[in-house]
Amino acid sequence: MRFEDFLKRWRDNPSTAFQIALLMRIAAAVRDSSDCTGAVVVGSFAKGTADRLSDIDLIAFSSEGTGRSLFQTIRQQIAPSKVFVTFDGAHDPDSPFQKLVFDDLTSIEFHVISPSTELTLEQPFVEIVNRDRCLESRTSSRLAPTGRDMTVFRYGDRFLAWELFNCLKWLWRGDFQTAKRYLVKLGRAIEASEEGEGSAFK
Repeated sequence: MRFEDFLKRWRDNPSTAFQIALLMRIAAAVRDSSDCTGAVVVGSFAKGTADRLSDIDLIAFSSEGTGRSLFQTIRQQIAPSKVFVTFDGAHDPDSPFQKLVFDDLTSIEFHVISPSTELTLEQPFVEIVNRDRCLESRTSSRLAPTGRDMTVFRYGDRFLAWELFNCLKWLWRGDFQTAKRYLVKLGRAIEASEEGEGSAFK
């Protein structure tokens, strides 16, 4: 789906006004940036199932050596005064990502992907930028996983609050089964990680 068609669908939805306004700022910035070879929206907004608490899921592909610069271009579109908590990480030194929760409990997760970092786009996604057929070289016909299929405890303790925040959103929506299943998987993953740490000292 093209970004313009995506905006027509979401622009007049008052429950997601904050997310869409932020997406429009980011889209304008990455389109103007020579560092960006491709950018897409994925997740619930791309699937058409977003609501007031849905996070913005953004993937931006950078040209060689410009990952950190593109990361800052995106970060500059986010008002610091609105940010409640931030989680920082990286796929590799030139492929950083960030997850932020805002003071109204909306959120954004954005990943900058360098040419050497492996990442395959799964369906559906919304195209923002596609220079030199960047997206075609990354696209798979596979469908993106649902919340039920998410990998738990991928980033360890430092992202535990983000994982619990996702569970809170499922509970707010009345999806108690998904929240409970995730919490059970999360508990098992935490126990397994602690047992592994313990065995290293034996």
